[in-house]
Amino acid sequence: MRRILTLGLIGLFLLTLMPAPATATGLQSTSTALKSGSLVKGSWNAVYYFGEDGKRYVFPNEKTYMTWYVDFNIVIHISDDLLGSIPIGGNVTYKPSSRLVKITTDPKVYWVDKEGTLRHLASEDIAKALFGYSWYKTVDDVPDAYFVNYKVGDPIKTASLPDIETSYSINQDKLLSTTPDPIFSELGSIVLNGAAIDNTTVKLSWTPKNFVAAKGFKVVMSDQPSPVYPGDDYHYLSDPNASADKWYDVFQGGTYYFRVCEYLGGGCGVYSNEIAINVTGKYSTITNDEKINLSVTAVDTSAKLSWSTNFYAAKGYKVVMSQNANPVYPGNDYHYLSSPSTSYDVWKSLTPGKTYHFRVCEYLGGACGTYSNDVAVTISGTVVDNTNGSINLTGYYDSSYGKVRLEWGLNNMSSSKGFKVVESTQVNPVYPGNTYHYLSDPNVRTDKWIGLPSGTHHFRVCEYLGGACGVYSNDITVLVP
Repeated sequence: MRRILTLGLIGLFLLTLMPAPATATGLQSTSTALKSGSLVKGSWNAVYYFGEDGKRYVFPNEKTYMTWYVDFNIVIHISDDLLGSIPIGGNVTYKPSSRLVKITTDPKVYWVDKEGTLRHLASEDIAKALFGYSWYKTVDDVPDAYFVNYKVGDPIKTASLPDIETSYSINQDKLLSTTPDPIFSELGSIVLNGAAIDNTTVKLSWTPKNFVAAKGFKVVMSDQPSPVYPGDDYHYLSDPNASADKWYDVFQGGTYYFRVCEYLGGGCGVYSNEIAINVTGKYSTITNDEKINLSVTAVDTSAKLSWSTNFYAAKGYKVVMSQNANPVYPGNDYHYLSSPSTSYDVWKSLTPGKTYHFRVCEYLGGACGTYSNDVAVTISGTVVDNTNGSINLTGYYDSSYGKVRLEWGLNNMSSSKGFKVVESTQVNPVYPGNTYHYLSDPNVRTDKWIGLPSGTHHFRVCEYLGGACGVYSNDITVLVP
């Protein structure tokens, strides 16, 4: 038997399901809902098989997936954090005896046997005897990049094939386990229901199935689809037996999206289905009588803010900052002060010589209501001259761990506020505007990106100035398979 390669290019299977980027940071815990044989996906579109060895196996394309499953109804949605903590084990090959295959650059036609073994059909007469006169309609072209995931076995020289049991699983094909895959009713899940019970209150209830959330649940909410934790507003219910929650007086009016997730400590595991609830809202009309009066003074490299109001801000305040006038939330840098009685805030370590704009807004939950006046302050002191400085960025895709690794160096400059690492599918990504990681440590020189969709990604690193970037690095491209 001639082995081509046991492991090839790790391809990402793109199903047009639900795009919603999130940064994976890794978890210390493992979801009790995941069983060997589960199908899982994060916020991107890649679908994986969770193997008995605790690794995830990639479906290179939809054709491969459809040889094993008839639909996507049993795919479990999990957090990008949890997904990123599961190492990649390899690619899934065609289910044995499901289709005939060939490579585009080779006329040989193969029958797929167990363990990703390809067996050449020795003649067209044998192909007709086994699969009928229309046998050629059952042949799929396997891209060269994925052909290396298979191995070549003995050719088929007679009109007979080995029997393949119906329950044959990917675990068996990878020699991981002989245990059958779980059926849908055995998989872990969270079923969420809910409704608005008055203009400003939403009541939710859920049922976890086939697992226990030992650390409780996060109930996440946003005015945009696919809310996540961390990232969106949430309630934390630490009781593993919790099954209901209410949201009071946090709505401006409109449609809000909810999900419940299994909390693992620092991040989420399995997510529930998403529900959308329309709320009339208490704050659909902001009266002109509500006012916030804001003032600011500069002390060394800090901005000290104070304000007064003529109304009660039940959810507290967002203090927003930018180097442009009239900053907003969401959109610009902010501090969240949850106490309604708060009237004071300090922004430290601002850049000398720069002018900063501030506003305070009434926080309503996911958005702002009444805004204060815009105030501006210029920070005195010596400006660090990075005019002749540069940042040199390099990076590559690490197929062993399914992540992009980046590294950079500084020449004739420093960055006291750290760095923004920006990413886009277009050349020269910028902050603000594109997806980013913020690294506040001025001494950090590396970063990693997990869970990116397949394709070409552009990266740049910039000197962070607080609300904007200064010196940018070169643009690099990294191909994610």
